[in-house]
Amino acid sequence: MKTSHAELEISSVPPLLTDTGHDAPFVLDDGTVACTRTAVVEDYPLVDDLHTRCSTASLARRYGARRPGFSVAEWQRMVNSPRSRVLLVTPDQSDHVVAMASMVERSNAPEMCDMAMLIADRPPDAYQSRGLGTRLADLVADLAREAGFKFLAVTSLWTNWRMLLIVEHLGGPVLPQTSYVRNMALLGLLPNAGLDVADEIDLRIAL
Repeated sequence: MKTSHAELEISSVPPLLTDTGHDAPFVLDDGTVACTRTAVVEDYPLVDDLHTRCSTASLARRYGARRPGFSVAEWQRMVNSPRSRVLLVTPDQSDHVVAMASMVERSNAPEMCDMAMLIADRPPDAYQSRGLGTRLADLVADLAREAGFKFLAVTSLWTNWRMLLIVEHLGGPVLPQTSYVRNMALLGLLPNAGLDVADEIDLRIAL
């Protein structure tokens, strides 16, 4: 029996990632139940809509000085790559996306993938500081190990204390300034805009 090209692509995907229609529930710190699933190309409008649920400050922490969001071509490359995945989070089994996390293979370093995430913070979809980022990071780390990666790479603004704490949680570098940055941010004494690429730091996590 002849195997189709599509079947060959599916067979090369790690088992945990093949069922893109499956919703996996998990409980946040405040008891809220959320569901996560693997994104497909057709989810592009939902991800585009997610960006409207994020504040300017949140988008700046995710993208730095770069343009927020993805072009259609960028999105297709992310979700179609055999060793890259995007996870979407909904508060129920719906199309209302409140967060995403990505695991993207580095073409020049096949043992490494880049992790990034975006979590809505504009009411009524304020999902930050509820344990969602940590749970997504754990899922991405598990998927990266399953896909054969040895390292997770994270590019973060030095003011993004939530991501710095997630990096520590995953076993990455413990930065001495994280507590200071967190306290200053909570006091509203750190900039939320006007940051550029020079304010970014690159961190590596061994899996």
